[in-house]
Amino acid sequence: MLNFELLRIPAALAAPAFFLFFGLAALGAPMLASICLTVGQVRGTQHPEAYARRLLRMALTCALLSGVVLSAVCGLALYRLPWLRDWLLVAPLVPALLVLVIMAYCVSLTVLRHSRGSYRPQRVNSLPPAAALTMLSLAILWLCLSLLRDLAAQAQAVLGAASTGGIALAPLMTPTLTSTAPMLFAAVLASSLAGVMCAGAWSLEYLLLRRDREPFGREAFAHAMRLAARSSLRSGLLALSFLPALWGRLTDLPGTPNDARTVMALLIACGVSILAACILWGLLARSKRPCSSPMLVHGALLLVWLGLTTSLSAALIHFYAG
Repeated sequence: MLNFELLRIPAALAAPAFFLFFGLAALGAPMLASICLTVGQVRGTQHPEAYARRLLRMALTCALLSGVVLSAVCGLALYRLPWLRDWLLVAPLVPALLVLVIMAYCVSLTVLRHSRGSYRPQRVNSLPPAAALTMLSLAILWLCLSLLRDLAAQAQAVLGAASTGGIALAPLMTPTLTSTAPMLFAAVLASSLAGVMCAGAWSLEYLLLRRDREPFGREAFAHAMRLAARSSLRSGLLALSFLPALWGRLTDLPGTPNDARTVMALLIACGVSILAACILWGLLARSKRPCSSPMLVHGALLLVWLGLTTSLSAALIHFYAG
């Protein structure tokens, strides 16, 4: 693949990666909130609980935005791809189940947000609803990855179908939930860690935008930002540990060696971007006044976006080269 073609792929996938960033943050926020609430109850401090409540409020905004974009993309795909409509009509169970779980997730976030209303100084046990939302987010990730795996297999069958007399026939590959492949469970775990990382990155921006409206004191606000930076740093390093498995999966291509080198370059760029974001989060976690360094917050956000863009580009090249 030529260099100018390599540059066009990430540019085309920058917008999808941006909305994927929101979607992962919406799914990762309850997971991070559950961890913070557990830590707050064990240590008997209110700082992690206050940060967890902000995470759950932020998750609703991210979920609604990503849900609107996902609905528009799915509607456009159904309009432009007749084989996709036939595929869904033959096996509608898994897509319908995914839609129901997503709707239940958004409704639960909405009910949780409006039931709390404005800020209340008394301590409220938010761990049970956060744990229930975590289970829903894990179910969404599992259903999404299962559906994407089967959809990619069907798309490859359609693209590789031989045309005879102007009619192309492709085998029908219906989606299934009975697969117990270890790679699927590893993908769910890696996506969960990526979601927690994205939630931490967006929570830093969320806290900066609302710093004049939050009932925090200066020290409590700084503690919340340091907690968000530490959470992002730890989840980012854990997510990076899955990069070798992704490397072995995506660089195993039957095509030309140039395609494999292109995927390697994109994965290296992804790893470098996430590692650089972790360095910025480390600086924020050690800062006494993290709100005075907004460029570190913005820079880490852009680096995570770049990492998601390059990883999506590597997956797209692997799909077409495979």
